Amino acid sequence: MDHDEGSLGEGDFADAGTEWDDDGQLALADDDEQLPWLEADDYEDEGGFDWRIVVYALFGLAVVALLLGAVWYFTRDKADPELMPDGSTIEAPEEAYKERPENPGGAEVAGTGDQAFEVAEGQSTRGIIGDEGEVRPSIDRDQGEDAPAPDASATATASGSEVYVQIGAFGSRADADAAWATATSRYPALSGMRHRVLEGEVNGATVFRLQAVAASRDAGEATCRSIRNAGGDCYIR
Repeated sequence: MDHDEGSLGEGDFADAGTEWDDDGQLALADDDEQLPWLEADDYEDEGGFDWRIVVYALFGLAVVALLLGAVWYFTRDKADPELMPDGSTIEAPEEAYKERPENPGGAEVAGTGDQAFEVAEGQSTRGIIGDEGEVRPSIDRDQGEDAPAPDASATATASGSEVYVQIGAFGSRADADAAWATATSRYPALSGMRHRVLEGEVNGATVFRLQAVAASRDAGEATCRSIRNAGGDCYIR
């Protein structure tokens, strides 16, 4: 068989080093053999570690840290420049730093102006229960100014069950008697009750204690509660 001038024959491929099989066909490589021209240029193993994830994570943490730092800086309490310590000392005053007060007894606490406290401190005061109503004489005793002052033990008959509701302490017996008349008109709980005036001495001062006589302790406590509910003050003796 004649060949064209530009055609290549089997002998020509043999001269070029090409292998042919027994049937005269071009011998190809095995199926399992990797062909270099079919492989990808950039080939990476499936199990490789991607460092870009670490870089992105570190960058995100840095951004969060910067935001938190900015929030803390603008919201923190700033020190007053005038109060910043400079190492100086406090200048001592020229006058004495400790002086005797004008009132050595100290400040007056609320409630110490009551008559009971003043009498307990030895002060002589004129007791006033209230300005309501007209002062009426008591039916229990002679209200004359010339009447002799009875002893404390004779001012009222005492029994084992009687208790005394003290409603005030006064600087004179006349003030105590007048206060009883005012109290009976102001506090209905005292209406119909007997009373007594006890003379005593507190820190060298003479006081006259005005007390209502109750038949029992329960009656005395009820009377005292009624007086307190009406704005007065009292306690059981």
